[in-house]
Amino acid sequence: MSSIKLKKYEFNHIPWVTLVDEFDCPACPYASAYLSTLHGQAFNTQVRKAAELLFVLDYFQKKQISLVERMASGKLITQTEYFQFQLASASKKNSSSGSDNSVVFLDVSDKRLRNALSANAKQLSCVQNETQAGRIRRLRQYLEMLYTHFHDAQDNDSEIIERYEKLRAGMKMDEDSLGKNSSYGVADPTESSIPNDVFVRMLEMILPSSPRNPFKSSRIRNYLIVSILTQSGIRRGALAKLKISDLILHGTSDQIRIYRSGIDATDSRLDKPNQKSKAHLATVPQNLMSQINHYANHIRSEIPGTQFHDFIFVSEKNSRGTLGHPLSLKSINSIFAVLSKALGFHIYPHLLRHKWNELFDVKATELGIDSRILEEARRYAMGWVAGSSMNDIYNDKRLAD
Repeated sequence: MSSIKLKKYEFNHIPWVTLVDEFDCPACPYASAYLSTLHGQAFNTQVRKAAELLFVLDYFQKKQISLVERMASGKLITQTEYFQFQLASASKKNSSSGSDNSVVFLDVSDKRLRNALSANAKQLSCVQNETQAGRIRRLRQYLEMLYTHFHDAQDNDSEIIERYEKLRAGMKMDEDSLGKNSSYGVADPTESSIPNDVFVRMLEMILPSSPRNPFKSSRIRNYLIVSILTQSGIRRGALAKLKISDLILHGTSDQIRIYRSGIDATDSRLDKPNQKSKAHLATVPQNLMSQINHYANHIRSEIPGTQFHDFIFVSEKNSRGTLGHPLSLKSINSIFAVLSKALGFHIYPHLLRHKWNELFDVKATELGIDSRILEEARRYAMGWVAGSSMNDIYNDKRLAD
């Protein structure tokens, strides 16, 4: 039985993801064809969906079921086979034998305690509802592609059509059910995303001169990264793709261009970041803009390799030969992992976006800004399209306070 693995690579400066066998060859031409339909979506999204398809193919391979052969013959998969997959899709590990769901205990005489331990162990072995729904959705969409390929509009076999539509409807119902019954708790709108005392400690700790700064090197770069996210509310992807040419250093000198971009031959990163929402201008304090400009002209410019691109934030160490290369998304995550450990509180880039919105509300209330103007300003600053319901999340917080 050949193993399947996920592979990420770059061709003509474009990142790709595929599924390969142990010889690094495409695992299945139909799987490759399906993954090719995802191109144009965010690369992280492509990777997530490829991982879901890998789960699907690995599961059925272990069950010695060829989805291609089943769909081509019209036999499809039975309701029982789908039900078994649905149960396995909730597991953190893919197991065709179902052994991952078994729980081994020491001798515990109290039956109620044994039951409680068993229930807790099973809960810990389950993935989030969103993950399970994604695996089921990937199976459904892959089967849809295969069905369309092997059974065109002229196929009038009513029995196959009926079984296929019943199977498809069942999978779709399971997806929707998992979405409506999310395992995440409902957030309390009265609670701050980052408690004010933690936020103040973070702002002090990230200062390059702070004795509590947890970074041994790259203190100025890391300070600027956290400060931009805190002061502008932009996303991690938008920050990672910032270029020196995006800084508007004339006029008020307090704005940065945020926009989606196409293929960039100067971006050496496989996992290329991008702006998720629409283009806009992000506003930051003038003193922060001055600090960014100083970093670009006097620190970044001294790092070898930066002359080949315009990205502001770069690797300042030669780990794996990346000195001077644009800073990766994983490296930005690592910065926040170190900061979180020092704070004793889990901080990540998107959390600062939520904190920005909270502070935006506080300032707007102090200034007595009309709520309609406030929401229009928020929508622009966040890069949301007209009619977006994202405002509702922050309205709930404001109304609950």
